[in-house]
Amino acid sequence: MFRLACLLLASAVALPLHAQIPVKIYGQELIDRVVAKNPDLLVAVMHVTPPKSADNVIIASNIGRIGKPGDEDDLRVINTGNPNLEVAHGGNRYEVELVLRDVAGETIGALGLVWPYKAGQDKAPFEKKAEQIRDGLARRILNVANLMDPYPFERLATTKTYAQKLVEQTVAAHPDVTVLAMRGRARGAAEIVVLGSTFGRHGKKADADDMKIFSASEAATGVYSNGKRFGVDLQLRDVAGETVGTMNVGYAYRQGDDERALLAKAIGLRDELQKRIPSAESLDELDP
Repeated sequence: MFRLACLLLASAVALPLHAQIPVKIYGQELIDRVVAKNPDLLVAVMHVTPPKSADNVIIASNIGRIGKPGDEDDLRVINTGNPNLEVAHGGNRYEVELVLRDVAGETIGALGLVWPYKAGQDKAPFEKKAEQIRDGLARRILNVANLMDPYPFERLATTKTYAQKLVEQTVAAHPDVTVLAMRGRARGAAEIVVLGSTFGRHGKKADADDMKIFSASEAATGVYSNGKRFGVDLQLRDVAGETVGTMNVGYAYRQGDDERALLAKAIGLRDELQKRIPSAESLDELDP
């Protein structure tokens, strides 16, 4: 009886502890990356109106204040597209707040960035750097809902996979690619999941449409993001020709663009990647 009671107590303690391990949102992961890459940056804040919410709030930052409502200046940036530029904190800081966009160029909020500043210092480099950071973030955001995704999407998913490394190297070499994702079997699992992408969601299980691509030899195409993105879904194979997963690639699109040319470009990119996939297992290997 005593042993049984101990086991029950251990179970009661273990489950809540596991459940309390926090998973941050994808927006916070993006802010963390910005701060890590820009050690001179004092503040980085995202002001966004979450889906199904009426209030614009801070959803991610390196200074806390999560949930703080946006003020008049924040909303003016979002509504007009004009930046806020201000010397603040007794003249020791320069603040740049820009409209935040997704990969299709849609306005989704505001991004506030703050640097140390000395009187008389040229402000233009700060403003240029802020635009570069904002534009880099846009390439990693599908839409507002994407920012609110848990990160990682599944608690036990690996975010530093070989598939992710392939994604990073590919988008660096092909700046015309706006979206890229690779799906395959997670190690020891039967399901097809996201193993690498430009928008997080690692571990997200494939839906019915993804599974159709896994079993099909023909690519599927579509126009997304309010007509601004042309997407191609393709079957993905390894160097031996074995099917290992699927790949989704997106390009900027305007009505009248040559869809056949975009499809051919996506197929060429897929063929290029397949030469670098030794096996299905390699895609989910830890590769920091």
